[in-house]
Amino acid sequence: MKTLKLNSKGQQVKQLQLLLNIIPDGIFGPQTQQSVIFFQKSQNIAVDGIVGPITWSLLYDGWKMINNPNDEESLYEQYLLPNYAYHNQPTEKKSIFLHHTAGWQNPYRVIDHWGERPHKVATEFVIGGQSIHNDNSDHDGTILKAIPNNAWAWHLGIGNHPVHSQSIGVELCSFGRLTKGYFKKDENRKPKPIERAKNSYFTYVGQEVDPEQVEELVEPFKGFSYYHKYSDNQLQSLKKLLQHLGNKHSIDIREGLPNLIRKKGVKAFEVESKNMCLNFPGIWSHANVNSLKDDVAPQEGLIEMLLGV
Repeated sequence: MKTLKLNSKGQQVKQLQLLLNIIPDGIFGPQTQQSVIFFQKSQNIAVDGIVGPITWSLLYDGWKMINNPNDEESLYEQYLLPNYAYHNQPTEKKSIFLHHTAGWQNPYRVIDHWGERPHKVATEFVIGGQSIHNDNSDHDGTILKAIPNNAWAWHLGIGNHPVHSQSIGVELCSFGRLTKGYFKKDENRKPKPIERAKNSYFTYVGQEVDPEQVEELVEPFKGFSYYHKYSDNQLQSLKKLLQHLGNKHSIDIREGLPNLIRKKGVKAFEVESKNMCLNFPGIWSHANVNSLKDDVAPQEGLIEMLLGV
Protein backbone atom coordinates (compact mmCIF):
# COMPACT_ATOMS: atom_id res chain seq x y z
CA MET A 1 0.00 0.00 0.00
CA LYS A 2 1.34 3.44 -0.88
CA THR A 3 1.66 6.33 1.58
CA LEU A 4 -1.41 8.60 1.61
CA LYS A 5 -1.71 12.19 2.85
CA LEU A 6 -3.80 15.35 2.43
CA ASN A 7 -4.97 15.79 -1.21
CA SER A 8 -4.24 12.16 -2.19
CA LYS A 9 -6.92 10.66 -4.42
CA GLY A 10 -7.95 7.27 -5.76
CA GLN A 11 -9.06 3.77 -4.89
CA GLN A 12 -6.64 3.35 -1.97
CA VAL A 13 -8.05 6.50 -0.37
CA LYS A 14 -11.50 4.89 -0.60
CA GLN A 15 -10.08 1.76 1.05
CA LEU A 16 -8.60 3.93 3.81
CA GLN A 17 -11.92 5.70 4.36
CA LEU A 18 -13.77 2.39 4.64
CA LEU A 19 -11.27 1.26 7.31
CA LEU A 20 -11.82 4.55 9.16
CA ASN A 21 -15.62 4.10 8.86
CA ILE A 22 -16.18 7.40 7.03
CA ILE A 23 -17.84 8.15 3.66
CA PRO A 24 -15.59 6.72 0.90
CA ASP A 25 -15.36 9.48 -1.73
CA GLY A 26 -11.74 8.72 -2.72
CA ILE A 27 -10.48 12.20 -1.76
CA PHE A 28 -8.09 12.64 1.19
CA GLY A 29 -9.53 15.88 2.51
CA PRO A 30 -9.50 17.57 5.97
CA GLN A 31 -12.15 15.18 7.39
CA THR A 32 -10.12 12.12 6.38
CA GLN A 33 -6.99 13.72 7.80
CA GLN A 34 -8.68 14.37 11.14
CA SER A 35 -9.93 10.77 11.25
CA VAL A 36 -6.38 9.54 10.62
CA ILE A 37 -5.03 11.80 13.38
CA PHE A 38 -7.67 10.55 15.81
CA PHE A 39 -6.80 6.93 14.96
CA GLN A 40 -3.05 7.55 15.37
CA LYS A 41 -3.63 9.11 18.80
CA SER A 42 -5.71 6.10 19.84
CA GLN A 43 -2.86 3.75 18.88
CA ASN A 44 -0.14 5.79 20.63
CA ILE A 45 1.92 6.19 17.44
CA ALA A 46 3.38 9.25 15.70
CA VAL A 47 0.56 11.71 14.97
CA ASP A 48 1.15 13.31 11.57
CA GLY A 49 -2.05 12.65 9.62
CA ILE A 50 -0.07 10.63 7.06
CA VAL A 51 -0.94 7.00 6.36
CA GLY A 52 2.32 5.05 6.07
CA PRO A 53 3.16 1.37 6.70
CA ILE A 54 2.56 1.46 10.47
CA THR A 55 -0.84 3.18 10.24
CA TRP A 56 -1.92 0.88 7.41
CA SER A 57 -0.87 -2.19 9.43
CA LEU A 58 -2.76 -1.11 12.56
CA LEU A 59 -5.87 -0.22 10.56
CA TYR A 60 -5.90 -3.68 9.02
CA ASP A 61 -5.28 -5.30 12.42
CA GLY A 62 -8.38 -3.59 13.75
CA TRP A 63 -10.44 -4.50 10.69
CA LYS A 64 -9.44 -8.17 10.98
CA MET A 65 -10.34 -8.27 14.68
CA ILE A 66 -13.85 -7.01 13.86
CA ASN A 67 -14.50 -8.93 10.64
CA ASN A 68 -12.40 -12.08 11.08
CA PRO A 69 -12.07 -12.50 14.85
CA ASN A 70 -10.83 -16.09 14.53
CA ASP A 71 -8.26 -15.45 11.77
CA GLU A 72 -5.16 -14.65 13.82
CA GLU A 73 -6.52 -16.16 17.02
CA SER A 74 -6.47 -19.57 15.37
CA LEU A 75 -2.75 -19.16 14.66
CA TYR A 76 -1.52 -17.82 17.98
CA GLU A 77 -2.61 -16.79 21.46
CA GLN A 78 -1.93 -13.37 22.92
CA TYR A 79 -0.01 -13.72 26.17
CA LEU A 80 1.29 -10.20 26.51
CA LEU A 81 4.17 -8.90 28.56
CA PRO A 82 3.57 -6.07 31.05
CA ASN A 83 3.80 -2.62 29.45
CA TYR A 84 7.15 -1.90 31.11
CA ALA A 85 8.76 -4.98 29.50
CA TYR A 86 8.84 -3.60 25.94
CA HIS A 87 9.15 -0.33 24.02
CA ASN A 88 5.62 0.83 23.22
CA GLN A 89 6.76 2.58 20.05
CA PRO A 90 5.25 0.90 16.96
CA THR A 91 7.73 0.60 14.11
CA GLU A 92 7.72 -0.65 10.54
CA LYS A 93 8.95 -4.26 10.41
CA LYS A 94 11.39 -5.22 7.67
CA SER A 95 12.78 -8.59 8.80
CA ILE A 96 12.11 -11.60 11.02
CA PHE A 97 14.82 -13.00 13.30
CA LEU A 98 14.81 -16.59 14.52
CA HIS A 99 15.96 -17.51 18.03
CA HIS A 100 15.89 -20.44 20.41
CA THR A 101 15.51 -20.06 24.15
CA ALA A 102 18.30 -22.39 25.39
CA GLY A 103 15.76 -23.56 27.97
CA TRP A 104 12.62 -25.53 28.75
CA GLN A 105 9.58 -26.22 26.59
CA ASN A 106 6.86 -24.05 28.17
CA PRO A 107 6.36 -20.75 26.24
CA TYR A 108 4.17 -19.28 29.00
CA ARG A 109 7.01 -19.59 31.51
CA VAL A 110 9.44 -18.02 29.06
CA ILE A 111 7.28 -14.91 28.76
CA ASP A 112 6.59 -14.84 32.52
CA HIS A 113 10.36 -14.85 33.11
CA TRP A 114 10.90 -11.96 30.72
CA GLY A 115 8.15 -10.01 32.47
CA GLU A 116 9.91 -10.36 35.83
CA ARG A 117 13.07 -8.65 34.62
CA PRO A 118 13.67 -4.88 34.56
CA HIS A 119 15.22 -5.02 31.07
CA LYS A 120 13.17 -4.72 27.89
CA VAL A 121 14.56 -7.96 26.44
CA ALA A 122 12.09 -10.26 24.65
CA THR A 123 10.83 -11.47 21.29
CA GLU A 124 7.41 -10.83 19.85
CA PHE A 125 6.55 -14.52 19.46
CA VAL A 126 7.46 -17.73 21.33
CA ILE A 127 6.78 -21.24 20.04
CA GLY A 128 6.56 -24.04 22.63
CA GLY A 129 8.40 -27.34 22.30
CA GLN A 130 8.83 -30.77 23.86
CA SER A 131 10.32 -31.67 27.21
CA ILE A 132 13.87 -32.98 26.78
CA HIS A 133 12.78 -35.96 28.89
CA ASN A 134 10.06 -36.76 26.33
CA ASP A 135 7.41 -36.68 29.05
CA ASN A 136 5.42 -33.54 28.15
CA SER A 137 4.37 -32.17 24.77
CA ASP A 138 1.37 -30.10 25.94
CA HIS A 139 2.76 -26.89 24.41
CA ASP A 140 4.62 -28.38 21.45
CA GLY A 141 3.95 -26.02 18.54
CA THR A 142 1.88 -23.54 20.57
CA ILE A 143 2.52 -19.96 19.38
CA LEU A 144 2.27 -17.10 21.88
CA LYS A 145 2.40 -13.41 21.05
CA ALA A 146 4.18 -11.44 23.79
CA ILE A 147 4.46 -7.92 22.32
CA PRO A 148 1.46 -6.05 20.84
CA ASN A 149 0.83 -3.50 18.08
CA ASN A 150 4.21 -3.59 16.30
CA ALA A 151 6.01 -2.48 19.46
CA TRP A 152 9.45 -3.98 20.15
CA ALA A 153 12.08 -5.09 22.67
CA TRP A 154 15.81 -5.73 22.59
CA HIS A 155 16.34 -9.24 21.25
CA LEU A 156 19.69 -9.41 19.45
CA GLY A 157 22.36 -8.30 21.92
CA ILE A 158 24.09 -5.98 19.43
CA GLY A 159 23.77 -2.63 21.15
CA ASN A 160 21.52 0.21 20.09
CA HIS A 161 21.16 -0.85 16.45
CA PRO A 162 18.02 -0.02 14.41
CA VAL A 163 17.63 -3.66 13.36
CA HIS A 164 16.18 -4.28 16.86
CA SER A 165 13.13 -2.10 16.35
CA GLN A 166 12.73 -2.87 12.64
CA SER A 167 12.50 -6.63 13.07
CA ILE A 168 10.23 -9.26 14.62
CA GLY A 169 11.79 -11.86 16.91
CA VAL A 170 10.47 -15.44 16.95
CA GLU A 171 11.74 -17.75 19.70
CA LEU A 172 11.68 -21.57 19.56
CA CYS A 173 11.70 -23.30 22.94
CA SER A 174 14.82 -25.46 22.64
CA PHE A 175 17.92 -26.10 24.75
CA GLY A 176 20.26 -25.61 21.81
CA ARG A 177 23.75 -27.10 21.89
CA LEU A 178 24.33 -30.47 23.55
CA THR A 179 27.38 -32.36 24.79
CA LYS A 180 27.80 -36.09 24.21
CA GLY A 181 28.81 -37.52 27.57
CA TYR A 182 28.49 -35.54 30.79
CA PHE A 183 31.52 -33.80 32.22
CA LYS A 184 31.85 -33.00 35.90
CA LYS A 185 34.44 -30.75 37.49
CA ASP A 186 36.93 -32.65 39.64
CA GLU A 187 38.56 -31.28 42.78
CA ASN A 188 40.92 -29.21 40.61
CA ARG A 189 37.97 -27.82 38.59
CA LYS A 190 39.07 -29.73 35.49
CA PRO A 191 36.59 -31.60 33.26
CA LYS A 192 36.17 -35.19 34.38
CA PRO A 193 34.24 -37.58 32.07
CA ILE A 194 31.82 -40.09 33.55
CA GLU A 195 32.17 -43.39 31.67
CA ARG A 196 28.55 -44.51 32.16
CA ALA A 197 27.32 -41.44 30.28
CA LYS A 198 29.50 -41.84 27.19
CA ASN A 199 26.54 -42.33 24.84
CA SER A 200 24.22 -39.86 26.54
CA TYR A 201 23.55 -36.25 25.60
CA PHE A 202 23.38 -33.37 28.04
CA THR A 203 22.39 -29.72 28.02
CA TYR A 204 24.70 -26.98 29.24
CA VAL A 205 22.97 -27.19 32.64
CA GLY A 206 23.61 -30.92 32.98
CA GLN A 207 20.12 -32.22 32.10
CA GLU A 208 20.08 -35.43 30.07
CA VAL A 209 18.17 -35.31 26.78
CA ASP A 210 16.05 -38.09 25.31
CA PRO A 211 18.05 -39.47 22.32
CA GLU A 212 15.00 -39.06 20.06
CA GLN A 213 15.33 -35.29 20.50
CA VAL A 214 19.01 -35.10 19.56
CA GLU A 215 20.11 -33.91 16.13
CA GLU A 216 23.62 -34.55 14.86
CA LEU A 217 24.55 -31.80 12.43
CA VAL A 218 26.19 -32.36 9.05
CA GLU A 219 29.16 -30.38 10.37
CA PRO A 220 29.81 -28.71 13.75
CA PHE A 221 28.16 -25.34 14.38
CA LYS A 222 29.78 -23.00 16.90
CA GLY A 223 31.95 -25.93 18.01
CA PHE A 224 29.06 -28.34 18.71
CA SER A 225 27.94 -31.32 16.63
CA TYR A 226 24.77 -32.09 18.61
CA TYR A 227 21.74 -29.86 19.19
CA HIS A 228 18.33 -30.21 20.78
CA LYS A 229 16.09 -30.99 17.81
CA TYR A 230 13.40 -28.53 16.77
CA SER A 231 10.21 -30.60 16.77
CA ASP A 232 8.00 -31.21 13.73
CA ASN A 233 5.15 -29.31 15.41
CA GLN A 234 7.44 -26.34 16.08
CA LEU A 235 8.59 -26.21 12.48
CA GLN A 236 5.03 -26.48 11.14
CA SER A 237 3.92 -23.64 13.43
CA LEU A 238 6.97 -21.59 12.53
CA LYS A 239 6.26 -21.96 8.81
CA LYS A 240 2.65 -20.81 9.24
CA LEU A 241 3.78 -17.88 11.38
CA LEU A 242 6.45 -16.81 8.87
CA GLN A 243 3.93 -16.89 6.04
CA HIS A 244 1.46 -14.88 8.11
CA LEU A 245 4.06 -12.26 9.11
CA GLY A 246 5.40 -12.05 5.58
CA ASN A 247 1.93 -11.25 4.23
CA LYS A 248 1.07 -8.88 7.06
CA HIS A 249 4.27 -6.82 6.91
CA SER A 250 5.13 -7.22 3.21
CA ILE A 251 8.35 -9.08 4.07
CA ASP A 252 9.70 -11.39 1.37
CA ILE A 253 10.37 -14.49 3.48
CA ARG A 254 12.31 -16.14 0.65
CA GLU A 255 15.05 -13.55 1.16
CA GLY A 256 17.77 -13.34 3.82
CA LEU A 257 18.71 -16.68 5.37
CA PRO A 258 16.68 -18.88 2.93
CA ASN A 259 18.39 -17.26 -0.06
CA LEU A 260 21.78 -17.51 1.64
CA ILE A 261 21.24 -21.24 2.29
CA ARG A 262 20.77 -21.75 -1.45
CA LYS A 263 24.15 -20.12 -2.05
CA LYS A 264 26.22 -21.25 0.94
CA GLY A 265 24.49 -24.27 2.47
CA VAL A 266 24.95 -24.59 6.25
CA LYS A 267 27.56 -21.80 6.17
CA ALA A 268 24.60 -19.44 5.77
CA PHE A 269 24.01 -19.72 9.53
CA GLU A 270 27.35 -18.11 10.38
CA VAL A 271 27.65 -14.44 11.37
CA GLU A 272 27.01 -11.80 8.71
CA SER A 273 27.20 -8.01 8.76
CA LYS A 274 24.55 -6.36 10.96
CA ASN A 275 24.02 -3.74 8.29
CA MET A 276 23.59 -6.44 5.66
CA CYS A 277 20.75 -7.92 7.71
CA LEU A 278 19.29 -4.42 8.08
CA ASN A 279 19.60 -3.45 4.43
CA PHE A 280 18.49 -6.78 2.94
CA PRO A 281 15.13 -7.63 4.57
CA GLY A 282 13.88 -11.17 4.93
CA ILE A 283 14.37 -13.96 7.47
CA TRP A 284 17.59 -14.02 9.51
CA SER A 285 18.87 -15.86 12.58
CA HIS A 286 20.26 -14.47 15.82
CA ALA A 287 23.62 -16.05 14.95
CA ASN A 288 23.71 -14.04 11.72
CA VAL A 289 24.22 -10.81 13.67
CA ASN A 290 25.85 -11.94 16.92
CA SER A 291 28.98 -14.11 16.82
CA LEU A 292 28.47 -15.18 20.45
CA LYS A 293 25.10 -16.82 19.73
CA ASP A 294 24.22 -20.22 18.27
CA ASP A 295 20.51 -19.73 17.68
CA VAL A 296 19.30 -21.00 15.43
CA ALA A 297 21.31 -24.11 14.50
CA PRO A 298 21.44 -25.47 10.90
CA GLN A 299 19.25 -28.50 11.51
CA GLU A 300 17.95 -30.51 8.56
CA GLY A 301 14.26 -29.94 9.33
CA LEU A 302 14.71 -26.20 9.77
CA ILE A 303 16.67 -25.87 6.53
CA GLU A 304 14.05 -27.86 4.62
CA MET A 305 11.27 -25.68 6.03
CA LEU A 306 13.09 -22.41 5.21
CA LEU A 307 13.73 -23.51 1.64
CA GLY A 308 10.03 -24.31 1.27
CA VAL A 309 8.46 -21.06 2.50
